[in-house]
Amino acid sequence: MIIEVDEYKKKVKDYDANRSEDFHLESSKLADRDFIDALKSKKYKRIILMAGGTASGKTEFAKSYLMYKDQLVYDGTLKSYDGFKVKRDKIKNYDKCKSTFKIVLIIPYDWRKAFEAFLGRERKMKTETFFNTQIQSKRTVVRILLETKFKVDVYVSRIEEGKERLGYIKITDNRTNKANLLEKLAGLMETIAIENGFEINKK
Repeated sequence: MIIEVDEYKKKVKDYDANRSEDFHLESSKLADRDFIDALKSKKYKRIILMAGGTASGKTEFAKSYLMYKDQLVYDGTLKSYDGFKVKRDKIKNYDKCKSTFKIVLIIPYDWRKAFEAFLGRERKMKTETFFNTQIQSKRTVVRILLETKFKVDVYVSRIEEGKERLGYIKITDNRTNKANLLEKLAGLMETIAIENGFEINKK
């Protein structure tokens, strides 16, 4: 089962794709409710939290590689460590069958291609949202790598052979090397955003 937070926006009254961000809080509440119900169901042996900036290829990855009956996937950006802790605590409280738990982070090989995809999507968001979610999701995973023992898989998404289909490359470095790489990439994205006049959320 995949709980795709953005899809829940369509369930919110008066949803308008041109104001997608205005509906994020309500859609997250609906997604969280279904997440808890799924945790209580005892159907899932594996629980996966997706992470990564908007337009990184997370949903495509989940639908291509994680569509198993015994897996519960929460498809969001995981843009804050506090948000991660909330999900972690819900899993501890409601997962009756004590499923295995891991994080899957997707990062774009070419941020420009991801930015083009972001601008071309039906769901419209502020440009700052692209940069902030790209930066924050990486830094959240850095903390998870350095401060916890939860399993973290990191994949790079890229266009295959000039086509629109995404391919993925798994990063197999150890936790510290992964964390150092992600912090460097977050810093690079932050520099690019600031140089282009975008406001970055420092939280």
